[in-house]
Amino acid sequence: MAKAARQRLDPNRRVELILDATLGLVGTSHFSVVTMRDIALACDVNVALLYHYFSSKDHLVRRVLARALDQVTDDYESRRGEHGDDFLADIGAWFSTHAAMAPSMMSRMVKLMSDQAALPVRDPELDALVLGFYQFERDLIVRTLQEGVASKRYRSVDSEKLARFVGLHLDGIFHGAASRGEIRIAEDIADLRDMLEAQLRP
Repeated sequence: MAKAARQRLDPNRRVELILDATLGLVGTSHFSVVTMRDIALACDVNVALLYHYFSSKDHLVRRVLARALDQVTDDYESRRGEHGDDFLADIGAWFSTHAAMAPSMMSRMVKLMSDQAALPVRDPELDALVLGFYQFERDLIVRTLQEGVASKRYRSVDSEKLARFVGLHLDGIFHGAASRGEIRIAEDIADLRDMLEAQLRP
């Protein structure tokens, strides 16, 4: 029986599939041990096709992380309008994004960032992506806290210190889920939200 011809995909769709498959692999294995051949097998393409789209594995991993970070910030922006009456305002939208995207993508993205940070030789482009993401998070939390304090909605707090606490706690929720084997990310984010509200209410 003749082998069925492989369906020709739109190049943009092909790239999306490659990025999805790569995130799936580096979300379960350290990205330093994932090879281009592994990725090609996961995508059901030949290795040469990967190099047609990406000059190297480092280039591919950078694109994977950049896309994942963009998806997180885009989701957050889409939720901001839903949180206009939320006591936590934009911080509430940020929490909602993390809870909603945790099963499909956030946990894998956090693992990739953690693996990158642990390497003896760091990729400066990946570092810049990660630092930019955390700066975005810090700025939105600090801005929301400062606006809330100024309007007397929140009691007076050290916005910088509290923003760092929230960011570290969010990271800890994802790392804890992996290290403890407890899949309760949404519940832990809800608990963090309750703690923050209690801290901020006048």
